[in-house]
Amino acid sequence: MADATTIPSLTLNNHRLIPQEGLGVFQMTDFNTCKQAVLSALHSGYRLIDTAQVYQNEAAVGAALQVTTVPRDELFITTKVWLTAYGQQQTVESVKKSLTRLHLDYLDLVLLHEPYGDYYGAYRGLEQLVTAGLVRTIGVSNFDAGQLLDLSHQMSIQPAVNQVELNLYQQQAPLRRYQQSAGIALEAWAPFGEAPAQLFAEPIVQQLSRQHGKTPAQILLRYLTQLGAIVIPKTVHATRMRENQALWDFALTPTDLHQLAALDRGHWLSPDRHSLAATQHYMDLIDADSDSESSNGRV
Repeated sequence: MADATTIPSLTLNNHRLIPQEGLGVFQMTDFNTCKQAVLSALHSGYRLIDTAQVYQNEAAVGAALQVTTVPRDELFITTKVWLTAYGQQQTVESVKKSLTRLHLDYLDLVLLHEPYGDYYGAYRGLEQLVTAGLVRTIGVSNFDAGQLLDLSHQMSIQPAVNQVELNLYQQQAPLRRYQQSAGIALEAWAPFGEAPAQLFAEPIVQQLSRQHGKTPAQILLRYLTQLGAIVIPKTVHATRMRENQALWDFALTPTDLHQLAALDRGHWLSPDRHSLAATQHYMDLIDADSDSESSNGRV
């Protein structure tokens, strides 16, 4: 088994440690595939596993956690509350269900998945779960700087993490500056973007790959970690997990960093979550869920 200490940790604003690299399980919908991927990652030395209620694979992650030999206190397990479960009590109940599916007594980190709907009430639910000892750290996902500032002023516990799209073409420079000043860790989903082959083929990335004797994927991940981000690349292949983990024996130079920073396009590869169209989409999801609950007599 790889030495888990090869992946460094960052200190969050609640003084807890989070590994700077982990495994994301987005789109791992097959139970056995997801379970085996988590077990392979843990065997390789990963300790951070990132799932979400809407991924519908918490039970598969939980099945892996039941049989792993890695002690619970070495693990850092994250899930995210989907926006149709927002509202203080609804959020509390949804996280308790996540704990059951994951076969855990507590979660290391719980995030609100989207900045829509009753996220004030949902965040207060997360605070309630911290008080109850069921969750150790709380935060958000896909929030912009203004929403983070607003939430921080309204709530008792400051978000510790904001998980957003962060990659070579979307480097989130203004958001990174704000979060650094506010002491909120930045976590990168889609660290290879929605078109990884395009990022891997960038001439500068290819040049640095040859120069450092590393793969393009390793160059891109190392870049994000040197920006201070936590990365959670997803893969079901054990060889790629080990490759993605081999980041910590080299460093990009200031010149390297400058060259990569120049490739920032400053726009989303995935749809902009803060556009009017995106807002309407998420409002429609909330409305559709409310209509479904009403028709089923659950409201």
